[in-house]
Amino acid sequence: MGAAGILISIKKESKNRAKYELVKTLRTQRAYDDDKGYFSAYREEDSDGYTGVTLKRNLLETAGETLGSNITILGLQILPFTEKILYGVSILKKKMVDKKSSVKIYVPNFKSVINHFCLPTSGRAVIKEIGKGLNLGESDMEAALMTLHRFGNQSSSLWYELAYLEAKERVKKGDKVWMLGMGSGPKCISIIWEYIRPICGESQRGPWADSIDGYPLG
Repeated sequence: MGAAGILISIKKESKNRAKYELVKTLRTQRAYDDDKGYFSAYREEDSDGYTGVTLKRNLLETAGETLGSNITILGLQILPFTEKILYGVSILKKKMVDKKSSVKIYVPNFKSVINHFCLPTSGRAVIKEIGKGLNLGESDMEAALMTLHRFGNQSSSLWYELAYLEAKERVKKGDKVWMLGMGSGPKCISIIWEYIRPICGESQRGPWADSIDGYPLG
């Protein structure tokens, strides 16, 4: 069982002790316009009275649409103007030529504004697919993959990923971290943090203290 405790404050004086500053949040919820989406994953009792989670065949499609919607909106809000132009032009080309043509939609470079990524740990294939969609490298997906191996898929996995980055002392002052989470509903949330003070001794404490030297796996 995983757990995480986070204290968020709006007091100005807290900045002297805080590790991160909350830069942006974005939540996408699709249940309001799609019953099929809502029932793609939901909790219910079976015929024997046992409570469980029912997963429908359209789950992956629904999750992909929700994820794509969240990422598109976030990109419009945080990406540089040049990235938006390149993306927009590629869509116009696709529509003007032929939707079925080989013309590819430009994948915006989120690494132009984000330094580190914490991705959903729903499975190795899911992590890889999201990473591919965002044009991320292996090092960008490392925190998610190693968290999946060490802790599995838990509600606190995103925080274990952040702790991994800290334990590896990869997060530097001024760096931005993007947490991308998903859940039933279906819903998707993006949280962007900015690290506001230097890392000191994080590898010696936290959930990775006894195993960080063994990661990443060979």
